[in-house]
Amino acid sequence: MTELPCREEQLPPAADTVSPYTIPAQAVAPNPFDTRTPLQQVFFWSPVQWEEFTCEWVRLRAKEEGYLGVEIIGGSNDRGADVVAFQTEQKLNGPWHCYQCKRYERELTLAQALPEMLKPFVAAVETSRTLPTRYFFVAPRIAPRLVDAVLTPQDLKQRFLEHLNGRPQHVRELDPGTLARARELAEATDFTMFWTVNLATMLELYAQTPMFPARFNLPPTGKPDKLVPPEQPDTALEARFLEQLLRVYQEYFDDRIHTLADAFAHRETGPHLGRQREALYAAEALRMFARDSVPGEVYQELQADVLVMLVEVAMRRFPTGFDRLQSVLERAGVVQTHSPMLHPHFKNLERIGMCHQFANDDKLTWCREEAAE
Repeated sequence: MTELPCREEQLPPAADTVSPYTIPAQAVAPNPFDTRTPLQQVFFWSPVQWEEFTCEWVRLRAKEEGYLGVEIIGGSNDRGADVVAFQTEQKLNGPWHCYQCKRYERELTLAQALPEMLKPFVAAVETSRTLPTRYFFVAPRIAPRLVDAVLTPQDLKQRFLEHLNGRPQHVRELDPGTLARARELAEATDFTMFWTVNLATMLELYAQTPMFPARFNLPPTGKPDKLVPPEQPDTALEARFLEQLLRVYQEYFDDRIHTLADAFAHRETGPHLGRQREALYAAEALRMFARDSVPGEVYQELQADVLVMLVEVAMRRFPTGFDRLQSVLERAGVVQTHSPMLHPHFKNLERIGMCHQFANDDKLTWCREEAAE
């Protein structure tokens, strides 16, 4: 076994094991008391929140769709384009996709969609924008009649042209020349450009990302990977933790334990050391899982919640450092925590390992310098 480096040596910064998880994106802060389903929560969102959620979903699909950029331009003069995704550096002057966000109390209907469909044609004749190659209606719920119309593009086109012929108010308000050019463009357009997307479809992808638990106040999916301590200790991760344990073993078990190899070979300290290393790596696995599965600093918040109680135990006077260590480990096993996101994974092994993480950072020290305690 490798001997423990002296405390004075410069140790390399702790490096994370390669993680199988995705780097988290920003999301709203979780509310542990919210037990509503995603659909129930969405209907309490503002239109702006629905646009932000849609933008997040579109960005998740950016690589698959070949998007160079995704932007929110929603507003009173967005010309029917709340979220835009462009595929070339020409942006809206080249091929692009339009996402029209609608969050109503009821499902989005065909009658509500038809006026919106006119906007991209008007924008194409009044501005330098090209017609989007795809136009998505994005709503929590889509009426079956609208879904059926979009699935039959020829029928949808006929319904749209009939809608223009009916001359509702928003059509009558258009300049006649603009309306004529927009109609001509629509007649020449393939209506397979129109699509519908509802919340259930969006969640199929969204639920696989770290944003899902925080956005909808749900625990993260999956569980921490098991990290097995290497035979040769990782000095970047374990140095101070092992240095503290060696002092404990020398004081309590045998002052002839000088090196890590001595500690591993000792009849009593060897098994104890193995268990503590296993616990440290379990805590590290949980830290990495939290880092990559839940936005924010959930694990650091959990550590702060636990440390405030353990420090009080460690401050007491103990005959030996081993007595202090064991008392702290025992208290860690029963301390009440307030982390609903990580609670299912914060078991006894991870609790013990967190104590050794604190020792690694000198937030807890097992052996004191006092001559007598």
